Amino acid sequence: MIGLVLICHGDLAQTFLRTAEEIVGPIEGVVCISNKGKSPAVVRAEVDRALAGFAGAEGVLIMADLFGSSCWRCGFEELYGPTGRDDTVAVIAGVNLGMLLSFTQKRHTLCFRELATVLAGDGRRGISGPTFASETRR
Repeated sequence: MIGLVLICHGDLAQTFLRTAEEIVGPIEGVVCISNKGKSPAVVRAEVDRALAGFAGAEGVLIMADLFGSSCWRCGFEELYGPTGRDDTVAVIAGVNLGMLLSFTQKRHTLCFRELATVLAGDGRRGISGPTFASETRR
């Protein structure tokens, strides 16, 4: 199994998961972490516990909402810890609903490294525009 840790500001991680589950049903193997009212040290400790809960997994993807943010840094720092040294942890920033839905569909068919790469591409492809009204007129 490939696990997923969502680290986001406020209630965004839980909202992403709840919304995805409304579309595809229950999603196993996902841990949501919020930084709301927490220091980076507390968030990092929660990430450590989440990763420990995925012991024996093929890998764990950490998806953060914003590149360079405290949420992203807390995930990125795991790459330097004991769990990240063997390439069983990958971090992707800029999570969107399309990426999360893609994760649910592809996590059982792709290897960990390929899944991480594909999800980043799926997230980019899910962004469209801008489209202006004048461009839609014929």
